Amino acid sequence: MQPIYNVPSTQVKADPVQRFVAALIDGLVAYIPFFILMSINYRLAILGYIVVLGYTLTKDALPEVSGFLGGQSIGKKLMKIKVIKEDTGQGIVGDYGTAIVRQVSLMIPVFGLIDALMVLGDERKRFGDKWAKTIVVKA
Repeated sequence: MQPIYNVPSTQVKADPVQRFVAALIDGLVAYIPFFILMSINYRLAILGYIVVLGYTLTKDALPEVSGFLGGQSIGKKLMKIKVIKEDTGQGIVGDYGTAIVRQVSLMIPVFGLIDALMVLGDERKRFGDKWAKTIVVKA
């Protein structure tokens, strides 16, 4: 039996290409500063890694900054998709716990690849989405 989601009927799930491109953009946004800091000084690389980890884990819950973000990572904002809770249809801005739960599965080697490929299925949900009870939809 399929779970019933209390999501407005106007919401359309994001397609896998949008999700993969958004993830690629977010990876660049996170790692370019890391590589710049690493090239300056290896000690700065530690700071860069902390920034990468922080952004990666919380990117979908970040608050609005000058009309930008507001519950969307930079990649999701550019691809015009967003994460919503499947039970309420609300975004996850400020809900850092949910954002972290969504990302944990991607940080497990090999499992992360399998998890990422799950967006190609009928549900278009990764393990992280299932665990956090979220859906990625077109904004």
